[in-house]
Amino acid sequence: MQRTIFSHAPLRPLRTWWTVFQVFLQDNLTYRSQALIWMMTDTVPAVIMPLVWLAAYNGRPTIQGFAPPDLVVYYLAVLTLSNFMLCHIMWDIATEVREGRLSIYLTRPFSYAAFQYAGNLSWRMMRMVLFVPVFLLWLLVFRRYLEWRGYDLGPFFWMAVLGGHALSFAISYALGLLALFFTEVRNIFLFYYMPFGFFSGQMVPLSFLPEWAHALARWLPFRYTLAFPVELLMHQLSPGEVTAGFTVLGGWLVVATAAGLLLWRVGLRHYEGVGM
Repeated sequence: MQRTIFSHAPLRPLRTWWTVFQVFLQDNLTYRSQALIWMMTDTVPAVIMPLVWLAAYNGRPTIQGFAPPDLVVYYLAVLTLSNFMLCHIMWDIATEVREGRLSIYLTRPFSYAAFQYAGNLSWRMMRMVLFVPVFLLWLLVFRRYLEWRGYDLGPFFWMAVLGGHALSFAISYALGLLALFFTEVRNIFLFYYMPFGFFSGQMVPLSFLPEWAHALARWLPFRYTLAFPVELLMHQLSPGEVTAGFTVLGGWLVVATAAGLLLWRVGLRHYEGVGM
């Protein structure tokens, strides 16, 4: 019998997870055109916003500490990282609950959260591959503004990327589980995206916001799902701000994870009780 690196008993959960991941990856490959459409939708603001701000310079060397090359790199970093960091699985969870397909996962020896993460990770990996030509085209369009300014790709940057990805997943998972309690959750999801667009730094750098909004953003979870690693990349944070940022990120990760566990435990009893 052929043996693999996952054949040993302690590694069998990894083998199960790897099998599930491969199934999701093959399934996602059948929806490449849909992934490309979603990616182009995300790309449009990242192209338009730099053009708007570049026109606003009007001879000024900087705006809020951003020189033109810095602003271009900021939106390029946001666009690139969003392909991996951001999760939107709440829509899939809500659909499975509404259509009664959640019951399928309850009899399988694999947690529902792990199923969702495997599906999300496979989707993110496919998006990153499809993003390569978009990335190259973006570089071509803004090539005159691109220059290396000693950006930080050290361990703190990668810790922020992975932590932000985990936080985005935990939040979207918890939001999705609200479908176990409410018949219509679409408006809840849309309400989440309203503050996210501004406080995550996706629309504009957080330093462009009014002082009170910028201060508020430091305490909200949205910043840590996208803007925080970009700020680390561009040397915009002092050592104290880095420490505070990771502390808040860790706190929100604990809160979102605990919320997901609680909603799953209570919501599952409600789901089974009403015979959905």
